[in-house]
Amino acid sequence: MSALIDTLAAASRHWIGDAPTGAMMGAMRAFVAAATADEAVAREAAASLRDREPGSSAFIAVALGSLVERGASAEISGPAVLDELRAWLPKLPGADDDDTSAVPTPPVPTAEEAMLLARFQFLCQSAVTHLAKLPEERATLGHDTALLERLVGLRTHSYGAWWVHEALVKTSGTLIVLHPPSATGLRLRFANVSIGYQLFSLLQTAVGTRLPGGRQPDETIARVARGQGSEKVTDTAWWHYGRPQSGPPDRKTRVWGESLVRDWSRVDGQPVLLLWPPVGEPDTWSSSFLGPHLEAMPADASVEGMLTAEEAGAWLEKLGTARQRKRWWPF
Repeated sequence: MSALIDTLAAASRHWIGDAPTGAMMGAMRAFVAAATADEAVAREAAASLRDREPGSSAFIAVALGSLVERGASAEISGPAVLDELRAWLPKLPGADDDDTSAVPTPPVPTAEEAMLLARFQFLCQSAVTHLAKLPEERATLGHDTALLERLVGLRTHSYGAWWVHEALVKTSGTLIVLHPPSATGLRLRFANVSIGYQLFSLLQTAVGTRLPGGRQPDETIARVARGQGSEKVTDTAWWHYGRPQSGPPDRKTRVWGESLVRDWSRVDGQPVLLLWPPVGEPDTWSSSFLGPHLEAMPADASVEGMLTAEEAGAWLEKLGTARQRKRWWPF
């Protein structure tokens, strides 16, 4: 096993992040075949990452990511890949402590940092592949403020840092959607969403006309919000999106589209969203708020089911919204 891994490391030693050579690809194919048959090969390769020079480390991480894409357990190599990524962060360009401007100018990477950044992209790609299969690890790292800030600081230099950041702040689950004026609602299942605007677009295209105030979905927006298209689009809120237990709808009680969905208010552990008729000028947002998309973590949303009248009524009573409805809405 060691000889096979050493061959892979030797073929990729001092790799600069350009197109892999034939020797590199051949060594990776042999490694993947062996590790598919025996997971001990993957374990040994993962354990060796910390001892490899950057080119070999990055390419072995790529090979481990390829294994996970083929169905191997991410738990075997994920911790080592993520540890390696964190070990690289102090070696990459940092913020200029002397720059106190509102928008600091990113420092120019040194030649050594630039070389590391070229390989870092591939390490990040492997990290995302692993994170997609490790929800508990993702949730833990997603609340590591220092790590998230460091990744944000690297976005100017590395798309990879942005990919990892997005993987860590994306969330999945179910959402109770209530339309208080009609005392109706539904349960929405969503996957791999980071900010509110993206979920608003996904919700609208999934709900359509099922709730009052809904419309026929725009198929282009539906594709772009799911990462299945790259067209430039603009979407508009069909409803005023209100927080639960927030009182009568107004601009102060809306859910901010820039907010992280994982931080939305919960009731009994369940995120809840209130759909009111528009208050003032409705929010609009561009396709730039509908990504970035990660192939390993595709965004989606679908209606899991309509709430019965009893279920919707119980939620509205719990939120105190049923009484507001009688007072504020004449129908």
